Amino acid sequence: QVNSSMPAYVVERIGEALNTVKKSINGSRIHIFGVAYKRDVSDMRESPALDVIELLSRRGATLSYTDPFVPRLEHGSIDLSAVSEDEARTGIDCAVICTNHQMFDYGGIVKHFPIVVDTRNALKGVEAAHVFRL
Repeated sequence: QVNSSMPAYVVERIGEALNTVKKSINGSRIHIFGVAYKRDVSDMRESPALDVIELLSRRGATLSYTDPFVPRLEHGSIDLSAVSEDEARTGIDCAVICTNHQMFDYGGIVKHFPIVVDTRNALKGVEAAHVFRL
């Protein structure tokens, strides 16, 4: 069972991370890596990423996501289609790793995004000033 306050905490961390570059969630472009419930599956039920996306959307973020297992995401008022890692690299303020699928290029994520919030410890051992952990 996912702790219901967890998504709210993740969103707070995203806010703190964006604050380090004088941005707020409102108006920022935030890209989510992984929306499935757990790594390398397509199951969306109870995925904490849904709540994170909903909270970010309510706070005015422009959202996109990459998930090879979930081509389309419909949740409440949110209707998004997955984009490739390459497509996601332009104009994004913050990347958030919500599900640690094996096929993600974690080195590329760290290299190409100005801020990375890692909710899954996928970047274990990576020391970089722009990487934020929970």
